[in-house]
Amino acid sequence: MIEVSKFTSDGQDFLKINLKRLDPEIVAMIMSINGWFKAMEPMCYGLPYSALSEFIQKTQDHMVIWKSSADKMGTLAKGIDTRDVPTDYVVDYRPKLPLREHQIVTFNLMMLRDYMLISDQEGVGKTPPILCQHDAKVQHGVAKWGLYVTKAGLIYDVKNQAEKFTDLNVVTVEGSARQRVKRYDQMEKDDTIGLVVVSYETFRADINHFIAINKSKSFDIMYLDECHKIKNTTSAIGRLIHKISPKQRYAITASPVINEIIDMFNMLYWMGAIHYNYFQFRNKFCELDGWGNVARYKNIGEIKTILQSNMLRRLKTEVLKDLPPVVAKPLYVEMTSAQRKLYKAIEQGDYDEIDFEDMFFEDVPSELAKHARLAQVAESTEIVGGEKGVKGSGKLKELENLLEEIVERGEKAIVFTRSKRMTHVMVDYFSKYNPAMITGDVDAMAKAGQEVSDRQAMVDKFQEDETCKVIICTESASREGWTGTKANNVIFTSKPWSPSYISQCIGRAWRFGQTGGTTGSINVYSLISRGTIDERIEKLLEEKQFVIESTVEQPLGTQKILNVLDGKSA
Repeated sequence: MIEVSKFTSDGQDFLKINLKRLDPEIVAMIMSINGWFKAMEPMCYGLPYSALSEFIQKTQDHMVIWKSSADKMGTLAKGIDTRDVPTDYVVDYRPKLPLREHQIVTFNLMMLRDYMLISDQEGVGKTPPILCQHDAKVQHGVAKWGLYVTKAGLIYDVKNQAEKFTDLNVVTVEGSARQRVKRYDQMEKDDTIGLVVVSYETFRADINHFIAINKSKSFDIMYLDECHKIKNTTSAIGRLIHKISPKQRYAITASPVINEIIDMFNMLYWMGAIHYNYFQFRNKFCELDGWGNVARYKNIGEIKTILQSNMLRRLKTEVLKDLPPVVAKPLYVEMTSAQRKLYKAIEQGDYDEIDFEDMFFEDVPSELAKHARLAQVAESTEIVGGEKGVKGSGKLKELENLLEEIVERGEKAIVFTRSKRMTHVMVDYFSKYNPAMITGDVDAMAKAGQEVSDRQAMVDKFQEDETCKVIICTESASREGWTGTKANNVIFTSKPWSPSYISQCIGRAWRFGQTGGTTGSINVYSLISRGTIDERIEKLLEEKQFVIESTVEQPLGTQKILNVLDGKSA
């Protein structure tokens, strides 16, 4: 696999080419292009940017991931060329709220195609045109109703946007088993329902109900939102999505499949973009090692052609020209004496009596546990039962000053932390700003008698209540599925070890509807405890020491991460 990015040096543009595995054939190809040079990093080469066309032509059948500062995820192919797609509605339709020009292009493509992978970058505004084209199909008799499967936390976002943009009668399936059975009975009897929205978990649990309803009154259209959830063909949801066979099928994800070709199979097969079975697909595009694992890929040009024909992929910077710029603002903070004392003890391995929190690090090996503990103390000793408030956290005092400045400017802020305990600490400490809060304990599903979930109520409070100046979030529970455009300030008191997770957090504010506040920018503040693990995590992120596999980020080998965190050469 080849990862390519653009960089500028001394006023000249170059291509930076990282090889993820040493391949003599690829090295020879690079060396055949005039102007090539070996970079300082291992398995890294450079080319003059003027050689771009030749490089693309020579790597047509290789696995190339294009990176840019605006798109941390990268992609195999550009996708559908939309230059000839009309920017006026191809059918007689007017939404309740106007769509932007690029959204009308999405609308028109979906009106013209029975299946498509919709992979616009998060924040571009994918959901409104998807719902509007569904509304138009119902109005024009092309479809009677459809099924929209998504993550549990996104159900209300879909329903709310449908109410804002369309006249669709949308029902959500949730609640207790008894409540869901009543909803299924309603679905069978009520012919005015235009769209059913359900979580993947409920769809899996109640699959027999959906099969029975589909037999009596077939779904005409099906949408799989966050469709990377179906990539595993042997998982329950990966198998069950094939039980419903609508005429039109649309897969939706802001994170297109980018590294693991084999993970693309289930999505492309469900859509109808390919007709190979799993083994035919694997044999055509993969070479296996002696243990049956994918060693390398082949016939990549055909995969690129499939994506270029069936994937809509546009970046925010391409279609939202009026989005404010993102400005990184690192703030270095001195630890308090209580932090320094505790930090030193942990460095020396003396922490048997300390109550460390589960930080939700994704499968952090035991070798990294010490660094996770250090990260907690660098944020606040209160997280581990130590000194409270500003005595135990230099970051809390810095955040106090920062929020005061932001509020005086008439702006709002989103604060992210890795720690659920720190979330509660900050909510209590900054009560004067009437904060909203999202943690894993804030329910994403509505309870009996509720119109919206607790989580959506928090988002609504932040977006609509002028007295609510800040929303404080546990990062692992809040980086997806909500809109926080009332804020143009994003603050990290601690960071995930993943560039894309950070991008997802920033994307809560940097999206359609953002004005940039009084500063005209998205200000991204990172609170970094000086002389601590925080600085090395920043280095880890800056050096992109993570390989994105499919739509899920996975770290490099543990030893390489440890080298960076221990201050050694990676």
